[in-house]
Amino acid sequence: MEQNQLPANLLPWRAEFEIKVDRLLRIIGRYLPEDEVKEVERACIFGAFAHQEQFRSSGEPYIFHPIAVALILSEVQIDKASLVGAVLHDVIEDTEIGYDEIALEFGEDVAKIVDGVTKLTQMKFRSKEEAKAENFRKMILAMTKDLRIIMVKLADRLHNMRTLGSLQPYKKRRIANETLEIYAPIAARLGMYVLQVYLENLCFENIYPMRYRVLAKAIEHKYQNESENLTRIKDTIYDRLVRSNILSRISTRKKHLWSIYNKLKVKGKIELVYDIFAIRVIVSTVDECYRVLGMVHQLYKPIIGGFKDYIAIPKGNGYQSLHTIVFGRNGLPVEVQIRTRDMHVIAEAGAAAHWRYKDAYEGQGHNQSRTNQWLDSVNELQDSGISSQEFMEAMKANLFPKEIYLFTPKGKIIELPKGSTGIDFAYAVHTEVGNRCKAVIVDGQEVPFSQSLHNGQAVEIVTEQGVRPTAKWLDYVVSARARTSILSYLSRLTDEEAYHAGESLLFAELEGKGVQLGDFTEQDKNLLLEEVELGTKEELLIAIGRGKYPIHYILNRFLVKQGLEVEMHDGIEDEDDGLEVSNDIIIGAEKMKTTLGRCCYPLPGESIIGYLSQRHGMVIHQVDCANVENYKKQTDRWIPLAWSKKAQGDFPVQLTLIAKNRRGAIASVSAKVTEMNLDFGEFTSEPMSDDLVKIRFVVDVSDRKHLADIMRELRLLPLVERVSRR
Repeated sequence: MEQNQLPANLLPWRAEFEIKVDRLLRIIGRYLPEDEVKEVERACIFGAFAHQEQFRSSGEPYIFHPIAVALILSEVQIDKASLVGAVLHDVIEDTEIGYDEIALEFGEDVAKIVDGVTKLTQMKFRSKEEAKAENFRKMILAMTKDLRIIMVKLADRLHNMRTLGSLQPYKKRRIANETLEIYAPIAARLGMYVLQVYLENLCFENIYPMRYRVLAKAIEHKYQNESENLTRIKDTIYDRLVRSNILSRISTRKKHLWSIYNKLKVKGKIELVYDIFAIRVIVSTVDECYRVLGMVHQLYKPIIGGFKDYIAIPKGNGYQSLHTIVFGRNGLPVEVQIRTRDMHVIAEAGAAAHWRYKDAYEGQGHNQSRTNQWLDSVNELQDSGISSQEFMEAMKANLFPKEIYLFTPKGKIIELPKGSTGIDFAYAVHTEVGNRCKAVIVDGQEVPFSQSLHNGQAVEIVTEQGVRPTAKWLDYVVSARARTSILSYLSRLTDEEAYHAGESLLFAELEGKGVQLGDFTEQDKNLLLEEVELGTKEELLIAIGRGKYPIHYILNRFLVKQGLEVEMHDGIEDEDDGLEVSNDIIIGAEKMKTTLGRCCYPLPGESIIGYLSQRHGMVIHQVDCANVENYKKQTDRWIPLAWSKKAQGDFPVQLTLIAKNRRGAIASVSAKVTEMNLDFGEFTSEPMSDDLVKIRFVVDVSDRKHLADIMRELRLLPLVERVSRR
């Protein structure tokens, strides 16, 4: 690079600039032709001049950031236009250079990518929630136009996550939570595993730094102990394949920490997470994949329920592989992943592989077809007329669902989220099939709309011209497509149609309880209208008819006036009374009785969701509470909520201590709590073994920092082994 190829104020950084650019060019030179590599180099020089007056907070030239973004994308071997777009992605937003000049220098393709990324960051909104929802919608819309726009944005976010540096911890957590909620699931849905893993682990490290460090240390310790066994298993499989004349590439890997952490929350013990370590076998053909599977099962005993065939039925993002978990040498559980080279490219790069190979092989064409089908479904959501916040919630459910696979009468596979019903299936076939669904036939038998479907079932939808969706159908669906299609249809009803639909639905629900609307006084009705902030009975029935108010909520409010109970078959209603709190500390629960769930004791600052309960009003839970996971399919009764700035004071939290079962253990804990001047109650203890005792109590804390301080002090007690919430 010549001396005059850099602006004067970047010359002190020339050596470092050249190192970064040379590294990028060296990597892309492995898969791009020389003329395209030269074009990327020219973009780096162009970007250096465009950003010559800009420096990052670290003092580095700003151009180092877009080069780093391009370097991230080089890991998935993205095409030249995307790389140039990555290098120039902030030029339109931050400099005087516009679309036309970029198009003239580097072509329309690059200019559209840069312009698309720019538009994602130029929106202004009335509130943070509106901003987040609308920004998310714009990002998804950009993705449907050109996936490369979102790929650049994902790499941009990844580099920003890597350089959070000296930001305040609360800012790091805010950025990490947004990344985990939006960006990481998009990377996963596009099959960009490399970016997904980087993003999720960085989020984990910034949201739960102590948990991250503890788990990382534990996994590394486990890996050191088992590395010899893992190597022996790998070598044994490799030798068997060599003797069978199967050319392969075999490697070992560890599951990434965020994934292990989530499995630990379900399994409880690290010993019950069987796929921490994996052996990856890459062969040439699909036939060889299944032959290798048979050989692995001859060598090692498979674990029941540990086999998954993602070749026959790929994941929604196009991922294909055989997975089997076996008991390896010395009983070490190991996951073996078997795939072809083409499948491996898609598994790592996902949708990015499309621009690398341009449908050069069958597997890529199949992957692109599935991606296009998903993008078509996203476009349907875009056109459904729902608000940005409704769209965001629908897409979050659509991005990363647990999937089931069902069959049409003609043998076509339909992929749906776990827990889906016949109505979900009908809308997955076609919107009009859903809108006219009269009956659902599963394996030859008619089933109720409310019945969940299971893997491998054959489903037939009976339609009738006069049938139309009602708000009641919202009780039966879990998929984003079905929910938004129903809401879209209901939103187009005239006021008169919505009124009659709401009236019919409410009357039918009340009749099922042996009650009539005439049993209620005008005062009862007025109190209900005030509670839901509507002026007249007509407005209420119209709102019910359009699906704006969950029928269970309205029904409960009516029945409570008559002293009647609504049957609840979900288990949550059987909880002990929670702590009733002021409703003005929860955004979204205003004017409602509000209680904190005793199952998880949420604290201000934590992500929360509300459950509409007959006895306890709006019950607040942490979003990762076990009750939320177990009963969230009752979508009509779960309401997204947030803490208000007014959320101050003391809040109860249950702590569980595991201590050595020695004389004085319980007394030392009680004395420490008293010494810290804490209000506590519900103190219980029970022996776990001859050596350990479990101690539980509820303590009042002001916030998460206060809780962390208390837990840290308790961990310092000599007889205490472990301290945790709940």
